[in-house]
Amino acid sequence: MDMSQYKDLFISEAMEHVRSMNENIVSLEKNADDREKIDSLFRLAHSIKGMAASMGYDGIAQLAHSMEDLMERVRKKDISFSEGVADLLLEGADLLHVMLRDVEAGGQGNSDVRDLVARLAGFAEVRQSEKADESRGPATSICNEVQEMAEESAPSEKRYERRETRQTVRVKTEVLDHLVNVTGELITNKYRLAIIDRELGSVRLTEAVAELSKLLQELHSEVMKVRLMPFAAIADRFPRVVRDLAKQKGKDVNFVIEGTAVELDRGILEELSDPLIHLLRNAVDHGLEDATERRAAGKPVTGRIALVVHREQDQVVLTITDDGKGMDPAVLIESAIARKLIKAEDREMISPRQAFMLTCVPGFSTAKEITEISGRGVGMDVVRSSVLSLGGSLSIESELGKGSSMIIRLPLTVAIIQVLLVNCSSMTVGFPVMRIHRTMELDRSLIISCGRQKEFSLDGEAIPLLSLNRILGVPFERFAGKTIPVVVTEIRGKKVGLTVDRFCGQQEVFIKPLGSPLGKLRGQAGGATLGDGRAIIILDTAGL
Repeated sequence: MDMSQYKDLFISEAMEHVRSMNENIVSLEKNADDREKIDSLFRLAHSIKGMAASMGYDGIAQLAHSMEDLMERVRKKDISFSEGVADLLLEGADLLHVMLRDVEAGGQGNSDVRDLVARLAGFAEVRQSEKADESRGPATSICNEVQEMAEESAPSEKRYERRETRQTVRVKTEVLDHLVNVTGELITNKYRLAIIDRELGSVRLTEAVAELSKLLQELHSEVMKVRLMPFAAIADRFPRVVRDLAKQKGKDVNFVIEGTAVELDRGILEELSDPLIHLLRNAVDHGLEDATERRAAGKPVTGRIALVVHREQDQVVLTITDDGKGMDPAVLIESAIARKLIKAEDREMISPRQAFMLTCVPGFSTAKEITEISGRGVGMDVVRSSVLSLGGSLSIESELGKGSSMIIRLPLTVAIIQVLLVNCSSMTVGFPVMRIHRTMELDRSLIISCGRQKEFSLDGEAIPLLSLNRILGVPFERFAGKTIPVVVTEIRGKKVGLTVDRFCGQQEVFIKPLGSPLGKLRGQAGGATLGDGRAIIILDTAGL
């Protein structure tokens, strides 16, 4: 029987099982008597074994079977779920992941599993009944194995209810992306029809355009829901990251995640994993003190790190908090001065919150030595850049001796967004509304000169004033009035005011990546087409 048609399904299902394995193993290290997790881990290994055998991937099946055997011994209480068992199972999960990636790339997943299989077997004798189970032929289909797992994991009286309430299908990401593209084009054409409506002044056309706008808004909302994925899709790898690093550093860490059901756009989730892992590694390595320091400070030996996700209107907020030593603003400022990132005479003007954000300046560090895992701040510029590229923001809060919090705010989606359109000479560009702190008509009398720099005061803070025309390299327009249009945003982590020629209103646009050579320009997040056919550039102010 040709099983190649089930390859994608096999990889998808097996990858999900491996991710769940990691989560269960780390959880069992905290509570080795959790029967539900023990049974779940056994079923996951059993299911991967069956699916791999059905597909003819013998190496994967052999490794999964050895892991299943070990968990069977734990289930029967022949052995306890110890640290050694956890280490072996995590090693097995890692090797399964590597082998599955090989299958995905067109291989057969033929890694050498003999050494690990032997070490797994060293924890438990292989029973004849289990060998007989392994000998089941490839005639067993993937669907049967998944059904068997479901039957083992749920009481029979609940099966009918699950089939009725959980009707889902797998859709290729290319199909979802195409659906978003078509919706974006429809929104563009809606504005085109609105322009024609204004020119013709037809009541019937006006009503039709209004109805179309309502339907498109509903379609956009539904399409975005389809693209949304729960945060749990990437969260299951984080406990493993924290666990491995804590063990390496000799620290005892209690790591908790809250809000895994909160949903974000798939494109955002895919880019969010690495920044979060970096923040978690920093929290373990340099946020939390070692056991001796914690005892001296009157703290529990076990440190706490929490990753909390929650929804705020059209934003998702992720907060990573540790109960470690916190950050000293004075130390951060002096370190920045020593590295010539700021001037010594500016130290008195920097607030504690601004001092914390110095950790995001390229080249900043408080580490006294170079290690595999650098001090808090090294690499934070990359984290912040990644967050900004997703249309989000990063802020830092800390209290000396009590801990720190890294707060990331992100939009639900980055494909179809609201932008503020502005004119600079004959050029029209768009500012993502989420990246704008404020727009204002600035009175010329409020502008002051500090050397060659122009500034103005906003809520007691001195804001540098720059010309967007100059940044974009387009001609200036002479302002005849007493006020100048200004957009207050952030560039390289600092609030700035950008003067423009005029505001042109807000509009919903569908962002597309720019092709070569425009795609190489700094400071652009993509392009969009307006209803009148004009192509505009959407600014990425962080990269200007």
